[in-house]
Amino acid sequence: MVGGAPDLLVVGGGVWGSWTALQARRLGATVQLIEEREPGGPKTTSGDYSRIIRHSHGEDSLLMGWTQRTLVAWKELGEAAGEQIFVESGVAWFVSGDGIWEAHSEQRMREAGVPCERITPEEALHRWPTLGTEGLTSVLYEPTAGFLRAGNGVRAAARMFEREGGVITRGRATPASDGSALDASGTPIAAGATVWAAGPWLPELFPQLVGADAEASIIPVRRDAIYFDAPNMGVGEIPTWIDEGLAVWGIPNDQDHGVKVGPEFDAGNFDPSVWPDEAHPTSIARARECAVRFPALKSAPIKETRACQHERTKSGHYVLDQHPENSAIWLAGGGSGHGYKQGPMVGELMARAALNNNPMQLPDRRFKLRDRSEGPSSPMGEMGLA
Repeated sequence: MVGGAPDLLVVGGGVWGSWTALQARRLGATVQLIEEREPGGPKTTSGDYSRIIRHSHGEDSLLMGWTQRTLVAWKELGEAAGEQIFVESGVAWFVSGDGIWEAHSEQRMREAGVPCERITPEEALHRWPTLGTEGLTSVLYEPTAGFLRAGNGVRAAARMFEREGGVITRGRATPASDGSALDASGTPIAAGATVWAAGPWLPELFPQLVGADAEASIIPVRRDAIYFDAPNMGVGEIPTWIDEGLAVWGIPNDQDHGVKVGPEFDAGNFDPSVWPDEAHPTSIARARECAVRFPALKSAPIKETRACQHERTKSGHYVLDQHPENSAIWLAGGGSGHGYKQGPMVGELMARAALNNNPMQLPDRRFKLRDRSEGPSSPMGEMGLA
C-alpha cells in the first residue's frame, strides 16, 4: 500500500471495523483502518469490560451457527495475542417468563450438538447458592458459553491487524455524496472499496439510508451498565445470566471490576458526541429493582457505573449491505446490543463481499438496506442483550 491506495478502507475501529480490517488483511488485501479514537476505548460501543457470548438465538439457526464460528475465532485471537479474551463462565437463561424463547433455543442447540442442559430451580440453587429462585420455573444452561473481555478484544484485533501488515490512521472521515470517504479537509481518500463501520455515528453520516426515517433506520439508544461490589459472585461462583421475564442480564465479577448488571431500560436516545461519564440514576434504580435473581445486589455497594448504548434497528437485525448507488461502498451497523460477539463473522462477510464486489449470499433479506425482511422473531430487539 506504500504510495498507493489500499484495496480496502475501513472507517471505524470498533469490533466490526477492526475485525473487518483484520479479516481482509488475512485474505491478502492491503487495508487501511481509520479510527478517530483508540480502538476499544471506554467511550465506544465496543469498549466496555465485557459482552455476553451465547449460542441461544431462539429459532434463528443462522446466528446460532455464526456464534459457533465466532467463538473459535475469539479463542484463537486470545491465543495469538497472548491474553484471555473469552471467559467460559457458562450462560444461564433463568426462565421466569413464558419460556418460548428458551424452548426454541434449546431445540436448535440440541439439533446442532451445542452443549446445553435444562435444570430445576432447586438444582440451580445448589450450584449457585447466591441465587434467588422467586418466580423461577427452570434454567436453560449453556456450559460452553460465557463472556468476552470486550475492550481488550477490540484492542487485540487492532494490534493483530497492525502486526500482520495493516495500517491504522487516527482521524475522522465523512462520506461524499456517492458514499466514498473524505478526510477531515474534504479530500477524497482513495481505496478500491470502503466499509463504513461507524457505530452510533452511522445514522448521522448516512441519514437517507439508516437515519430515523429510513427503512433500515438505526437509532442509538442508551442502555447503561452498573457494576456492584457483591461477595461470592465472581467467575466460577455464578454464571453469566439472562432473565427475559425480569428484563435483566448480568456478568460475574471479573478482574475485580464488579458484578455487571444490565437492566433492559431505555434511558433515552443517545448522542455519541456527548458521551456521559456515568449511568443514568433511573438505570441504577432499575438495576436494584431487578435484583430478584441475585438478592445480594439489592444492597451491594456500587463500584462503577457506565453510560452505554446500542444502535438499534426496528427488527433487532443488523444492517450489512452494499450502498445502493455505489457498489464499492458497504455499510455495517445496527448491532442492536447483541452484535459484539459476531465481530469475527461480520468481519469475514464484509471483507469478502467488499473485496469481491459481491453481495452476501444469505438465506433472507434481514440485513438489507431496502426491502428488508423481518427474519426470525427475536426478543433481542427488545432485550438488547450483549
